Amino acid sequence: MKIYFLFGLLGFLVIACNEKPKDNSKEKTHVVFEPTFKGLDAFLNYQEKIEQRKDLKTLQSLLFTHKSGYILQSKVFLGTHGEILKATLERSDTNGIKVTSTFYFLKEVLSMVQVDKENLRLSNLELHQTRVFYDASQRPIATYYRKVNNPKNNSVFQQKQLNAKQHAAIQKDLNSISDMQNQEGAFALNCQGFDEAFNKKFVQFGNNNFSTNLAYAPNDNILLSFQKNPNIYAHQAFTLQFQEVNDASGLQYQVLTALEKK
Repeated sequence: MKIYFLFGLLGFLVIACNEKPKDNSKEKTHVVFEPTFKGLDAFLNYQEKIEQRKDLKTLQSLLFTHKSGYILQSKVFLGTHGEILKATLERSDTNGIKVTSTFYFLKEVLSMVQVDKENLRLSNLELHQTRVFYDASQRPIATYYRKVNNPKNNSVFQQKQLNAKQHAAIQKDLNSISDMQNQEGAFALNCQGFDEAFNKKFVQFGNNNFSTNLAYAPNDNILLSFQKNPNIYAHQAFTLQFQEVNDASGLQYQVLTALEKK
């Protein structure tokens, strides 16, 4: 199924900025926003309602590596009628910086974004959190920010201005999630080559900027054809189906289960 998001900001209405802590339903943290805006509780209650649901269908994208070294993966969470309720984009770079953006949708229209940024190489927690809230016309109505050094503290989210760079990053991440899920645009896939590792055969798909590697069965007729006639398929785009596998040794990898020409 195609994944698309409604996110057309009608004029860059800048008001406030925030971020939310990593959601943990088992740990209740008293979160304070200063100053509050009318309707804030409705946003937070809706977010909590989505987080507590156990019936959401999860669509996970391939794991992509950028040519500069950072990795990307997205997930989309669907309701019982196939409606998009939540989406996440996780980015980790070679310096240990991990950024997780979580988007919440009401009637498939963006309602709230939370961004968690942390340095995995630090021995102590240092989490930068931002939350941006949107009205029904997709205009940002409030943005808040806080820095967390203790996951159980009650630090306050302070209202902040949403700048053009943050606004553009949100739009870019939403577009990336859509393209990753649909394997198109910046994440269109061409067959790029073959390799072996951990006693397994891998095939690489990707483009000039992003790539993804998948284990495959050695007797796969289509891939054998690729190997024999690489020039024929060099510019052919494909849609891949896959599974993530964790084997007994602890190795985690993607397995190609099917592919078709676009």
